[in-house]
Amino acid sequence: MAQNQAATGQRTEIRIVILQILLAIALIALWEWAGRATGGNWSSKPSDIAVRIVQWARTDLWLHIGVTLLEIAIGLAVGGTAGVIMGLILGRTKVLSVVLRPIIVGFYSVPIVTLAPLLILWFGLDLAPKIVLVTISSFFLLFFNTFAGVQAIDRDVILSMRLMGARRSEEFRNVSAPGAMPWIVSGFKIAVPYSFAAAVTGELLAAREGMGSLLSKSAAQFDMTGLYSALLVLMVLGIVSSAAMSGVERWLLRWRAGAT
Repeated sequence: MAQNQAATGQRTEIRIVILQILLAIALIALWEWAGRATGGNWSSKPSDIAVRIVQWARTDLWLHIGVTLLEIAIGLAVGGTAGVIMGLILGRTKVLSVVLRPIIVGFYSVPIVTLAPLLILWFGLDLAPKIVLVTISSFFLLFFNTFAGVQAIDRDVILSMRLMGARRSEEFRNVSAPGAMPWIVSGFKIAVPYSFAAAVTGELLAAREGMGSLLSKSAAQFDMTGLYSALLVLMVLGIVSSAAMSGVERWLLRWRAGAT
């Protein structure tokens, strides 16, 4: 019975993938036709975009991709770690959460895009302002997710451990951290696309390298093919990053599948 269900599920996944591929091919064909019919002045054409990406790949495309990914990786590591730690601390300490959470919410209400010019003035045109933007964005997302995860833990379980004489470190290791883990992993999944947006926003305003700088240069020259090419590369990077995070989520939370 279980084998039949697994086989049925696999066939369903294969059909879904085939339908997705067919839909993508149809959209590309429609786009190519529309571009040729209108001259492609504003819509460009997939064939031109493919040629442009190949040309970039032979020069400095990988440098721009590497710069953007480096900004995202460092920002996620620093901001995500800080957000998780702060969420765990405030989630387990009622007094601190009452005092500090409104302040954090106040800072979070400031649109992150508005910080970009200020950070560029402070740190210049190199990687630093973009890394700080990603750090701030990922910090808030991971903080609120982790805080919510700790708050969602059954308080009776924590009280039971305390009655049995468990130390706070044992309570954290055996209850708080595992209980908040699904929320933390979900926070990182949400933070990845926001990190792309933060990094590219900083690069759009002022940068010598990165995918945002490619977008900015193409837009300044009214180069629609270059603009769509950069957007397509960013889309592919986002899809790959999302798939990677889903794989990490399945690996980290594999114990839940075993429990069910």
